[in-house]
Amino acid sequence: MKAMFQLLRILHEETDSQHRMSQQQMLQRMQSRFGITLNRRTLKNYLEQMKEAGLPLNAVSSQHRKPDGQLFTRETDWYLEPLLEQSELRLLLDLLYSMPALPEQQREELAGKLRQIASPAAENLTEDSQTAVVHLHHPPAKQLLYSVELLCEAIRMNCKVAFQYCGYELAPGGKPVPVPRCEGSGLPRLYRVSPYRILVSQGRYYLVCCKEPYCGISHYRIDRMLEMHLLPEEPVTPPPEPFRDPTQTLEQLYMYSGERITCRFLADVRILGDITDWFGDSACIVPAEVPDQLSVTVTVHPKAMEHWALQYTRWVTVQEPESLRRTLSELTAQLAEKYPPKREGEE
Repeated sequence: MKAMFQLLRILHEETDSQHRMSQQQMLQRMQSRFGITLNRRTLKNYLEQMKEAGLPLNAVSSQHRKPDGQLFTRETDWYLEPLLEQSELRLLLDLLYSMPALPEQQREELAGKLRQIASPAAENLTEDSQTAVVHLHHPPAKQLLYSVELLCEAIRMNCKVAFQYCGYELAPGGKPVPVPRCEGSGLPRLYRVSPYRILVSQGRYYLVCCKEPYCGISHYRIDRMLEMHLLPEEPVTPPPEPFRDPTQTLEQLYMYSGERITCRFLADVRILGDITDWFGDSACIVPAEVPDQLSVTVTVHPKAMEHWALQYTRWVTVQEPESLRRTLSELTAQLAEKYPPKREGEE
């Protein structure tokens, strides 16, 4: 039985549709790798048992005739279909490396596990080949996976959690470093919250919760939590009635909490892809009367829309609500004061 598992290991690690083996090659690899000598009959029985067990084992079949004229089937070019094709592995690795909140050590460990179940054709997807794809923005996160696991346990147990929460300060040399928020006394502030749900937005993990002693919905970046521990003796405070479903109170653009508004704006047709990326299917988009313009209606948090409109100010004109138009007018006036045009002769 041990020999069968070693044979399966060879098929898994060394074969796929681009790397096939004859039975003779399998016998040689069993001898060279594990010092196991098999005869052809035993090898054939092992292969048949693997196929009967439902393993994705494939071979090329051909009909041949014995000297006495009897037909028989010969199978060669054996290979085991991989769990992950090369393109699938690349996609998962890119998603893994693009998660800004995942610590580097955990990222490399997970990448190694993915490569272990990939096909031999994907052997070039090593750390060195990652230089072909550049992944930006990996701020330090020391214990994201552990924190997520602990918060899931708290939600399952219906109990509160306590943690410290970090902001960032600029260290000597110009590198931002996480620093716990402190009380007036200078000691790290301890947050006590009732956890409701974990949301993932833009590759970042957020905890939707209610912070003691308040009764409104809050959210915190999980990768910025430190010293987290459960409070099993303290049951979760139910969310306030207007916010029974926490996901309906969070703005998908920038994770603001609070009531949302209906906003209508004109947009250059050239940023249709950007609108779709940010708002998805929730945006109502129709051609505008103005050529090359779109009329877009979205339900959005006003502060998030304010930031988004400033980001796309060259291509977007907010039409409703009037309160947001006034805010944007005041902000753009302030910007104009900060960036006055240079007079002739000025450097």
